[in-house]
This record gives sequence, C-alpha cells and structure tokens, in this order.
Amino acid sequence: MRVVYKNFPLRSHKQANLAALYTLAAGNQGMYNEMHKKIMGRYTELKNNEHLPLELASELGLNINQLRSDIKDPALQNQINTEVSELRSTKLRLAVPKFLINGEETNLRALQQKVTEILSKTN
Repeated sequence: MRVVYKNFPLRSHKQANLAALYTLAAGNQGMYNEMHKKIMGRYTELKNNEHLPLELASELGLNINQLRSDIKDPALQNQINTEVSELRSTKLRLAVPKFLINGEETNLRALQQKVTEILSKTN
C-alpha cells in the first residue's frame, strides 16, 4: 500500500498555496509529513497568519534560511501546478480532502476499512 499526498490549494484560502510551498520545502529537509500535520492542524489560523508556517517550521527545528530559499524554487510551484492540473483533468468532484483507492474516489470510512483489510492480511 502506498499513501500519496497531492496538493490542491483552494483558491478561497488565501494562504493555501504558500502552505503547500512550505510543506514541500520542509520535505527537502525530511519533514514533509510533520509540517503537513502541523499546518493542517492549524489551517484556520493560517488564513490570517501568513507567518504561521515559519513558526511551525521553527517548532520542528527546520533550517529557516533553507526553507525560505526553498519556497522560491520554481520546481515546487511547478509541482503544485501539476498536481492541481492532474485533479482538474479528472471527472472527480473538486473538493478536499479527496481519498482515492486505485484511482477511484472513496470516502474516509471506506478508506479506513480498506487499510484495515490490507493490514490484517500482512500479519
């Protein structure tokens, strides 16, 4: 089983793209999942605080200078744009979060059941 996060920053959330950039940049320091969890845990606060990702990065012990440099890397914005285009090109409803199993949209409960099923077979 493989879990893949794809970026789809909502246009209605003025800091969403910046949050995606910071999360990808944290990944360059091996802290993608940790940054993602922190940002998603405080996303409502992020709407009014563009500096929140830097505060969270500091909490994680990330190199802030490196992070600031990395978010300016065009490759990160290109990755976000590609992932947005991928979702837009599907026939799927454009809402987040979105859960897919083998390319088929599902809900969180079905996803949890599938993961439990897979894990029970590996034991």
